[in-house]
Amino acid sequence: MLDIIIAIVAGLVFGVVAGLLPGLHPNNTIPIILGLTSFLSPLQASVLLISTGVSNIFVNFIPSVLLGAPEDSNVLGVLPGHRLLLEGKGFEAIKLSVMGAFFGMMFSIAVLPLFALFISTVYEFIRPNVHYILIPIVIYMIAKEKGYGKVFAILTFFLSGLLGILVLDYSDAMLFPLLSGLFGMPTLLISITSKTSLPKKFEDTDITMKNKDLIKASVIGSLSGIIAGLLPGLGAAQSTALTQQVFKENDGRKFLVSIGAVASSDLIYSIMALYLIGNPRSGIAVAVSTLMEVGFNEVLLFLSIILAVSGISVVITLKMTKFCLQIMRKVDYQMLCASTMALIFIMIFIFSGLIGLIVSIIAMCIGLIPNYTNVRRTHSMGCLLLPTILWFAAIRLI
Repeated sequence: MLDIIIAIVAGLVFGVVAGLLPGLHPNNTIPIILGLTSFLSPLQASVLLISTGVSNIFVNFIPSVLLGAPEDSNVLGVLPGHRLLLEGKGFEAIKLSVMGAFFGMMFSIAVLPLFALFISTVYEFIRPNVHYILIPIVIYMIAKEKGYGKVFAILTFFLSGLLGILVLDYSDAMLFPLLSGLFGMPTLLISITSKTSLPKKFEDTDITMKNKDLIKASVIGSLSGIIAGLLPGLGAAQSTALTQQVFKENDGRKFLVSIGAVASSDLIYSIMALYLIGNPRSGIAVAVSTLMEVGFNEVLLFLSIILAVSGISVVITLKMTKFCLQIMRKVDYQMLCASTMALIFIMIFIFSGLIGLIVSIIAMCIGLIPNYTNVRRTHSMGCLLLPTILWFAAIRLI
């Protein structure tokens, strides 16, 4: 039992570090953890991996909201989170995402027995027809824009989509520079050039949402994350883009809640897919599958660990958020944004090389289009949606 507790604590530390540093994904820790298998039992290593992934989900909301440096599962949360930050409500923005992730965990686990009954049948039916689901959704996304906004929406979708096809076909390592350029860097660049300043006082307020709205947004996000966790070709980022279509323009708080729920439920079901359909659906799940067989007893243990780590991560994230906000009050915000942008470029160069830098700059130029034409930034998710549609439709452009 002590060895499991040690693995959980080590995973918490790994997840916190990976969550705070832009570009450092839990998948980057997998080779390190697998390299320790001579010192760890397969169960210890698996627990360490899962604990890392869970804690990372929560802590990553801090740089996503405060610095505009998101991971793939919450790239679309940058704008509503950043907007609340500039209103002095950065703590609320992060707490909304954290609560969404926690409620998403609980809902996903609660409905797991129900999904286990028919998921194999649904999986086999939906799997070959994903593109027929995505195409109408993309058309609806574009149709929601007004006037010439439709033109800019189409332009953004296809430019980002073509870039996604080119770079993701080249290497999966290009995902970080691609998404950072499309979503994080435009926000940072605009903050620098427009001389954006933070309020002198941050409100340490509670969530200003009704409980029913919080639960509703969590359920919507959870269902999207469950789909992402089970279906091939669909990830948390694509599900987040689809989830945004449910909410109105001014529903930023609900959207932040749903983003958290998408990320947490996607993680759970990508791991549970090992048991439900015999198919790992994430880097962590693949690593676990190489370490051990996952049966019913292991599922119960993993779910217990996920719940425990989630509860601890909520406390850690909210405490760290308050500390980070205190520091941010004392620094120049333009300098902070410039430093963050420089750090992202450095991390891109480390993990993706010179080509990654070029990709991020091109992506940033595309990502600025929605910002200056007032269309939804969801259209930049064409970088993942278009390749997914073409893949399921068995169409290859290159």
